[in-house]
Amino acid sequence: MTWTDWRDHGMEAQFNPRVAAGAETEPALEFWMTQSAARKAELGGSFDIAYGPHDLMRFDLHPGEAGRPVIINIHGGYWRALDKAAMYHHMADLAKGGFGLVNMNYPLCPEVTLTDILQHLDVGLGHVLARLDDDGNTEPVVLMGHSAGAHMAMHLTHHAGLAGRLAGVAALSGIYEPELVLDLAVNADVRLSADEAARWNCLRHMPRAGTDYYIAVGGGEPSGWIDQSWMMADALRQRGDQVRFHGCGRLHHFNMVDCLCDADHSDGAQLHHWLAGLAS
Repeated sequence: MTWTDWRDHGMEAQFNPRVAAGAETEPALEFWMTQSAARKAELGGSFDIAYGPHDLMRFDLHPGEAGRPVIINIHGGYWRALDKAAMYHHMADLAKGGFGLVNMNYPLCPEVTLTDILQHLDVGLGHVLARLDDDGNTEPVVLMGHSAGAHMAMHLTHHAGLAGRLAGVAALSGIYEPELVLDLAVNADVRLSADEAARWNCLRHMPRAGTDYYIAVGGGEPSGWIDQSWMMADALRQRGDQVRFHGCGRLHHFNMVDCLCDADHSDGAQLHHWLAGLAS
């Protein structure tokens, strides 16, 4: 089924993760914030490196071990919410695997548009790659994003600086057809037009070919949302890309990120193994 088949069957419940997770949403996000505050000190390196004049045009850089890829992470929040600071505990779990880490912020809707966000992140990615070069870090790069961050990671694969350097994309519970947002309450903030939504549709404007893709989604998420990940994975496979599709048990949109980043969890162990293999 495509997202249009759900128009008469509960779009908000299918495609608004906070509605889908219901009463589990706020405790999950509170867990992110409390754990991130407690574990920030585990992360070495630098915080809030500026890549532009806006207060949210900032990234954190946490060096990893030689022979491990650098993961550039883009948080979710339907382009209108959340912050890189909510993912410090995910970064701390990934750091245990020796990966280099970049955790990016970006200005949010409605202050800016989706097009603006992608342009800002494109600039930010250039600053990140330049900083890695300055530090003598030549390890391969992995783009990782959750939810709307997965959508943006797909488009950022086309950044010129990633040619020959992008080893993979880890897309966690992504949205890939922004047109569906036109039917959701969140569009009061996102303010997508039909033209802008079509411009940033990942199935019409595919990500870079020739890299590896890890597409994951929570098994406890609504079927319409799961279909977003399945259709993205299928489109990549049909084009000939290497794709790993991973359904995470009965996990919902938020706790699946906790489990995937944690190598001590069965779902996380698989993602860590895939990431480590990209540098070989």
